[in-house]
Amino acid sequence: MGQLQRCLARGEYGQLQECPLFESDFLQVTKSGDVANRVTLGIAATSPRLELPNLLLLARPVLAPAEVELFGLLPLRFVRLSIHDELRHRLKVRLASGRTFYLQLLAPPAQLEQLFGQWVRLLYRLRYQQPGARAR
Repeated sequence: MGQLQRCLARGEYGQLQECPLFESDFLQVTKSGDVANRVTLGIAATSPRLELPNLLLLARPVLAPAEVELFGLLPLRFVRLSIHDELRHRLKVRLASGRTFYLQLLAPPAQLEQLFGQWVRLLYRLRYQQPGARAR
């Protein structure tokens, strides 16, 4: 169980406690690569009946060791996730408001390629397999 899943399990988030969740730790970076802060990104389905996830969750570390606090909860229809730099394992997150930020996957070197590959496959499914989706 990841940090974000443990945060949701503490009981403050009602229906999100049992939702399927894919999460990873990232460094928020500027477009040029300067590190801004650490973020945990989660993609969740609010119902087990959903074919695809429908919610993006963002959390940040808190003072307690290995704990995070949820600070963002956005329906995926208002978010566009894409690969920004595959070699540096970076994602681009663009919100409906136009705000854009970049996230660099934070994982042990032995797991980095495999984990980033999972994110790439998930983003592909979200982008091209949603009802009404079209290639861009």
